This record gives sequence, C-alpha cells and structure tokens, in this order.
Amino acid sequence: LLARPIGTRASTARARLRLLASVTALRAQAAESRFDPGSLRTAKVEPSSGAREVWAFLGAPGSGVTRVVCGLAARLNGRDRCNVGLRSAGDEMQANDLRGCADALGLPLHAAPRTADIADVAASLGHRSLVLVDFPGAGPRDGDRLGSHARALQALAPQAVCAVLAAAVDEAALRRQLEVFLRVGATCVALPRVDLAARLEPVLRVIAATGLPLAWVGHGSGTSSDLAPVTPGWIERVCERQHAMV
Repeated sequence: LLARPIGTRASTARARLRLLASVTALRAQAAESRFDPGSLRTAKVEPSSGAREVWAFLGAPGSGVTRVVCGLAARLNGRDRCNVGLRSAGDEMQANDLRGCADALGLPLHAAPRTADIADVAASLGHRSLVLVDFPGAGPRDGDRLGSHARALQALAPQAVCAVLAAAVDEAALRRQLEVFLRVGATCVALPRVDLAARLEPVLRVIAATGLPLAWVGHGSGTSSDLAPVTPGWIERVCERQHAMV
C-alpha cells in the first residue's frame, strides 16, 4: 500500500484541529450565555372566584393569539363555576377564526369592529364570569392598529393583558414586539407552539429582560389541549435539555 503523502496528513491534522477549536469555542460561548431559569418570572393567571373578569390577548400577525384564546376557553370553561364568553375585537371576517372554537365549545361570541364598541363587553356578555377578548394581529410596524388597540384596552380596563409570542421568531423581532406590547399595557406572556423553536433559551431570555411573567405555554398543533400554565420546573427542564444538546 502506498503511504499517504506527508502534506496531505498535515493538512488533515490542521483541519481537525481547526474543527476542534471551533467546537470548543462554541461550547464555551454557549456556557457563558446560558440562561438562568431563576431570572424568568412565572405567573399563575386564574379567574377570581366570584368575580367577573375580562382578559385581553394581543400579538403580531401569525403569533397564535386566537389559538391561545381558544385553548384557554376550552381549559377554563366549566371549571370552578367559570363560564367563558368570547369577544373578537375585529370585524366579522376576523371573528370567523374564533367562531369555530365558539361553536365547538357552545360559547357565545360577539364581534366589536370599532374601538368604541369594545367597552360594551360587560353589557353584551354580562352573564359570563370570564370574557376573553381576541385582538387582531398587530406588530411593531402596525402603528395605527396598535394605537387603536391601546385606546380599546384603556376603555376595556381588563384584569389581564396577555402578549402572545411566536416561539420560533428570532430574538430581535421578539424584543421589538414586547417593547410595543408593554407600551399598550401587557401584563403577562403566552408562548404557543414551542415545538417549532430550535432553541427556547433566547426566547425566555427576551421575556425575562422585560420583567413580564410567562403565564402559559403550548405544544403541538392543537388549539385547546396543548395549552398549560407555566411552572418553574418546566423552564428548568427545557434549559437542562438544551444544555445537554450543546
């Protein structure tokens, strides 16, 4: 057998060393940027017993706002004497996405296409102990719609304002979204479809930086059964799994 040329062996060795150095650097960078699970607040947002509440949900287009509203409606309706009503802050066309959920659960649904109409939620669904309001998608560039949402929220005065984030969106986009949602009054965060995100730590880091608590998380493609309250244990397990992959 012919021996491999010395130059070829040396080139292969140098390539292996460069690869090893790259892997080592990536591991060191990942270790330095590890997310501290204790830095993220969690909140158990539940309806108050004996008190009527309104919760509002907003997010960028495609973030899964309607998915979260449907999931919570299915999860909470009928529990502990909680009876849910649904409200779309958009027109009839935008309310159609919510209508399938309302029909499946047998819940009343009303649409409020004008900002001035949103304040009549208490009157139109006064027999319901919890009203979930689905706002049309609005991102950082949708200034007019965000302004309309802010005025509607001021008139509505909900007990909770949930910012819905798409887990698969990059950090910079999530940061911009949360900045505008904070300005319009967000009080907590929901994170559906976490299974689509290659890594969750960057998302959790952005949320933690705002100080907003993470209230709900959703897996899979379902609109109801996959949504659950977030616990500190869930966050720790996610971080441990992702650290093991590095």
